[in-house]
Amino acid sequence: MKNKVFILAGLCALCLCTWNVQADILQPIHINGVEADNHIPTTAEAIELLGKLNYNAGPDDIEAGVTDNAVYICFNQDFGNVSITIYNGAGLVVYSAVANTSVQQTYIIPITTAASGTYTVVLDSANGYAEGDFERN
Repeated sequence: MKNKVFILAGLCALCLCTWNVQADILQPIHINGVEADNHIPTTAEAIELLGKLNYNAGPDDIEAGVTDNAVYICFNQDFGNVSITIYNGAGLVVYSAVANTSVQQTYIIPITTAASGTYTVVLDSANGYAEGDFERN
């Protein structure tokens, strides 16, 4: 029995040593056809966020942008749990979720089925609040 445990442990160690961790982490992930590789695409139009999720946060600690396919929110700092809510122009909630920024820094919200109009994204944490408007054409 001891030999089997040592053999299994050795195989696990060998796999960990030969696995290319960096390449696997940096490979783009696609969610509903939207690239999700932990950044806001350069083609995204910036969403100006007003407010702060934490009074100690710097000006670039949260970035948001929108493309034809998705809203991107990138937390460049750990804010813990953050509520993400998107309202349409009539003030109705069209998206709501809680983001754990301790685990994931970039959140992608597909908007391919959203109607044209003005939307407001609201970020709310225990220590602060930020919001910004964007247009969907």
